[in-house]
Amino acid sequence: MQLTTGETEPASSTDSWKSIYDIISSLEKYKTEEVLFYAAEILGKEMGSKNVAIYNVANREYARLYSSTSLEARRLGNSIKYIELGEMYSELKAGRIYVNETNDANRPALAHAIYAEDDIRVILMFWDVSSKKHGVSPVKRLTVIETLLQNTLLYASRYMSNFRRKNYLEGTNVLKEDTFRVLLKAFLDAKEKGLTECVLVEFEMGYRDYKSISIQAACKIRLTDYMGVLNGGKFYILLANTDIKSAEIVQQRFKQIGFRTELKDVHYKDL
Repeated sequence: MQLTTGETEPASSTDSWKSIYDIISSLEKYKTEEVLFYAAEILGKEMGSKNVAIYNVANREYARLYSSTSLEARRLGNSIKYIELGEMYSELKAGRIYVNETNDANRPALAHAIYAEDDIRVILMFWDVSSKKHGVSPVKRLTVIETLLQNTLLYASRYMSNFRRKNYLEGTNVLKEDTFRVLLKAFLDAKEKGLTECVLVEFEMGYRDYKSISIQAACKIRLTDYMGVLNGGKFYILLANTDIKSAEIVQQRFKQIGFRTELKDVHYKDL
């Protein structure tokens, strides 16, 4: 979809900017671990887009899908090597909004990166946008929204990056029960609202302790998955942005190294 930025704004544009601020302010009601999920929903409403994805950057090359509002929004996959996205990456690296002027079906209509100093930390993607919402061009609207959301999204991104090491059981990389429960609730609630996918895996520990089981299991999961304790000391792994089919593949990896596991169908209200 070709977009332009030079439209004349109607007299109602002041009301439009106020509506943006009011809706963005609604993020304040969410806990920090929930922000990146519900930001996708709010951004979709404000941009007139049904297909929004938020990627959290893992390093200087890869970004991991954190939340999305539809299957269409996940078209690039759960993990992307964003430095290989051609013109889109060039625009993001230059601090500009990427506009898909050639209607490339393999690229979003709009994309924008949120920076921390000189590094990209969060990538916003819109696979469809309203050509005019409240009489304001999509590029101008996204510019204002990003300005208002930048600090909130950056804080949430950093918080989640530091979430683990501040809440581990001593001597392990396993989350404490209270902390793991809070995280799991955030993921499951977002899953029920269609903003993410995740699967909880329960381990049969036998005589293993948390440290030994986590060391063995860690080599079979991604950095974006979480190990933790629930239900009086049982060991679990939360596979983030993973559907049942993919979780079954991971389950087979655990079996190969001697673990018996069960995929749990847990709901937000059960915790």
